[in-house]
Amino acid sequence: MRFSTITKAAVVAVAAVVAVTPSAVAYDLTGAGATSISNFLEKCKTSYQGATGDTISYSGGGSGTGKTAINAGIKDVAFSDSTNSTAPSTVFHIPAAVWPVGIGYNLNTPKSKPLQFSVETLAKIFSGQITKWNDPAIVADNKQARQIPVYKGKNADGTPKVASYRTVNTSVTLPNRPITVIYRTGNSGTSNNFTSALNGAAPKIWTKAGNDSFVTSNPTDISTRSGQFTGVATSALVASVNSNTPDSISYNETGFISASPRLQTAYVINAAGKSVFPNADSANAAYGAAEFNATSGIVKWNYTTTAAGAYPLTAATYAMVKTNYADSAKSAAVKKFVEYFAFDCSEKVTTEGMIKITKTSDLGKAILNLSEKIK
Repeated sequence: MRFSTITKAAVVAVAAVVAVTPSAVAYDLTGAGATSISNFLEKCKTSYQGATGDTISYSGGGSGTGKTAINAGIKDVAFSDSTNSTAPSTVFHIPAAVWPVGIGYNLNTPKSKPLQFSVETLAKIFSGQITKWNDPAIVADNKQARQIPVYKGKNADGTPKVASYRTVNTSVTLPNRPITVIYRTGNSGTSNNFTSALNGAAPKIWTKAGNDSFVTSNPTDISTRSGQFTGVATSALVASVNSNTPDSISYNETGFISASPRLQTAYVINAAGKSVFPNADSANAAYGAAEFNATSGIVKWNYTTTAAGAYPLTAATYAMVKTNYADSAKSAAVKKFVEYFAFDCSEKVTTEGMIKITKTSDLGKAILNLSEKIK
């Protein structure tokens, strides 16, 4: 993880860590935004209430909804998986979660032989250049011997260390059937991270810059591909439609994929040529190769890193909060919520692929430093 010079100073400025204590006045905080963290937050709400005395009512709606809500001041906190470029000066970002964007597919192949894809092949599938499951590029990816990183221990920066590799040779017979691509409609931070990764790692194939709209960022006019693409509004709906559509593929949060018995999660071949599964360790390794500015709170991903354990489709979810809450008690409650979400929820909820963030890590110190701006 590379920090800018001003970032290093900001991190050093955090001298102490204050434990979460229950609020003197219980608040029902309101939130909206990214559906990527909906399951994660839902599974942590009870422990959050028990620890702080507060509650959070979270309506989701997508990253675009979250940006609109916090910019207009109609929610106490909002979440987005992409940066809020139109935020007023009183709204800022805190990177409260880091997680992998999984590739879910509905194909009648053995659970013991999950598919793997290079980023280049994924770019061709999601742009409609590959239309059949037995396309030579998919076949070639899955004939390739797999070197799967085994993580053990930590590097000096706190990211997981690749201790060895598990070599797997597998053979999968792929059907001569059309692929249906399931994608997120509207303004989705998941779409932004996914399309940005495709553009960053395979720019000759995914020739347009990533953004919140999968349709707009796609180098193909998918409106001309009737039946090949299906768009739905939330992460949960992506998983549902993917699960109920044979021969379909999607990009989604891993917790939504694993919750469906009909879906499998693919390995992705990274720039080091390793077959990486989307989980907290591989996402943490990708974060270690990224650049983080703790003053702005923005993570800049390195899509061409050759870090062996890094998962190339990794995202950050930003808590969008304010510097000017009218009620000082409410601002204190928002601060406690963000810190609990970042540190305690990532410790308690281990099924959604979020990396564990400790208060003593560089990212944890930066989060604490940023949360002091909540007033």
